[in-house]
Amino acid sequence: MRKLAYITVMLILLIALTACPPINKKPSASDVRITGDTVTGQKVKGEYTFLDPEQEPEGASEYKWYRSDKADGTGLESIPSATKHEYLLTSQDVGKFMYFEVIPVDIKGKAGDPVKSAASTIVVAGPSFEIIDTTLNRNSLGSFVVKANNLGEINAFEVVLEFDTEYLTCPGIVQSLVGGLMIIKQPSESVIHVAVAGLKDLDVQNTELLRVFVNVLDKAGNTEILFSEYVSEGNVKFSTGVIPEISGLDLSDTGIITIQ
Repeated sequence: MRKLAYITVMLILLIALTACPPINKKPSASDVRITGDTVTGQKVKGEYTFLDPEQEPEGASEYKWYRSDKADGTGLESIPSATKHEYLLTSQDVGKFMYFEVIPVDIKGKAGDPVKSAASTIVVAGPSFEIIDTTLNRNSLGSFVVKANNLGEINAFEVVLEFDTEYLTCPGIVQSLVGGLMIIKQPSESVIHVAVAGLKDLDVQNTELLRVFVNVLDKAGNTEILFSEYVSEGNVKFSTGVIPEISGLDLSDTGIITIQ
């Protein structure tokens, strides 16, 4: 009887242990940091070491980026669109400190606690093109300005702009504010391509380059003008750039045109 009772108890314990699998403990992240040059137009990367108590491999960890005026971790502004471990610095980040956050997740979907990096070095402006925000009146001929920052000495540049034809149309009138020889193309109703050459080592730091004229239609609201690209009939790709070529050129700025 004792032997039977012992066997019964052991069977009960075995069933209980089988019914209660081991607890999957939370993973963690350490050495969370930001690497890369904090210059607009450049990508910075969030890096960290993934740790799991059961040695499970990493799953779909989650990432967030923040910017702040302060280097002490306060006043953080979340960047909703930044959900990857790399982030492209834009003009909105100039003068800010960047922060990277990771929520470690193991292969089974178990999430750990979020961990933030220390502040990056302060973001400085790199070479960039910019469309100056403008307010225009409906049913009129208006204009907006394209400028460039921190390009150094250039001999030529070209700009490809795209706009919404529900708000604006382009009559093909452009004024170069820096001289040179200008060529204008309109590959489609919503795109204009302007090239300016013969600038003879023009030093471009915070310089207005072009004034682009547009027909403002009878629709109020906000519309965007952005730097774009297109492929010609001869299969040649055109986009915004300069000669001599500059690496890390920031074209992320979007011009906001308010039509009233």
